[in-house]
Amino acid sequence: MAILLTGDFHKRTVVLCILCLLFFTPCWAQDTLMLSGSQGAEINRIRMVSKFPPEKRVEEKSIFDRVGEFFFGKKQAVILSKPISVFAENPESYWVLDQGLGNMIKVQDGVGEIPHPFKEKFSSLVGICASSHNELFFTDSRADKIFKLSLDKDELTEFNPSVELNQPTGIAYSRLNDELWVVETASHRISVFNPQGELIRRIGKRGEGPGEFNFPTFIWIDKSGIVYIVDSMNFRIQILNGEGKVILVFGQIGDATGYLSRPKGIATDSFGNIYVVDALFHAVQIFDKNGKFLYYFGRQGRKNGQFWMPTGIFIDDNDYIYIADSYNSRIQVFQLINGNQ
Repeated sequence: MAILLTGDFHKRTVVLCILCLLFFTPCWAQDTLMLSGSQGAEINRIRMVSKFPPEKRVEEKSIFDRVGEFFFGKKQAVILSKPISVFAENPESYWVLDQGLGNMIKVQDGVGEIPHPFKEKFSSLVGICASSHNELFFTDSRADKIFKLSLDKDELTEFNPSVELNQPTGIAYSRLNDELWVVETASHRISVFNPQGELIRRIGKRGEGPGEFNFPTFIWIDKSGIVYIVDSMNFRIQILNGEGKVILVFGQIGDATGYLSRPKGIATDSFGNIYVVDALFHAVQIFDKNGKFLYYFGRQGRKNGQFWMPTGIFIDDNDYIYIADSYNSRIQVFQLINGNQ
């Protein structure tokens, strides 16, 4: 520090600039970002893979494409409006619920289309998941309904129209127990169904204690049957076992890293880390399985790796991360690369 006190003006300026770079550079996400592990011993990276829709739409059409458009009309490309949730098979094939369009979009090899059975718009799409029976389930919170899309039959039906639901939002499927878990936000509870649509049990009531909720929203179930619930207005995450008993509760309201402000989507990676999308932070925060804050990525903006009021998240078996970047009207796809690899 003697240079700062006795050196000439130029030396002091150089040293100050270096110190600023070392200590005040924000570690937000860009195309590739480095993420410090919980102990600083390992370095994880999150690499951006793709996004939909792409920024540039280069149309290279063959003569057959042009003839087809002449006789049958030009296909209208699907542009996202307000994507809210996503379910993915892989980065080339995934499904998006778009609240602005009031519909579901299938993205295949960078092209988005509305599935054939979807003839009418939905009032307020929120959550989506898949069963082990080649089915997709999704919720319409305003209509108080759950819908099932059979991929084998290409058929859309209402899931158990006889059951009364109160603002269903988040939905997740337990492959271990063959159960469908549905968040009823307005009733501050979770309803559990079997594949036939029969109500098995209900979990929770309004409150602040463990196992109680205050306007819960999104839900995730990992391969071992552990359930992760975003207890939104309690500004926390509750982790339950397959029977609905509380394992862990963590999180509190705040405006710094590790705190929650507007928690939305939730998912886990293959290492058991918990990813929470926070719309007000315009970021994704990552916690370990004990609820300890590890790192985060994202900031407000429109560039790659930046978000504007993100909502949904999905992580596939190969640790590809799909983010519903709602107010940027896009899906961003990332890949987690573990520091030990």
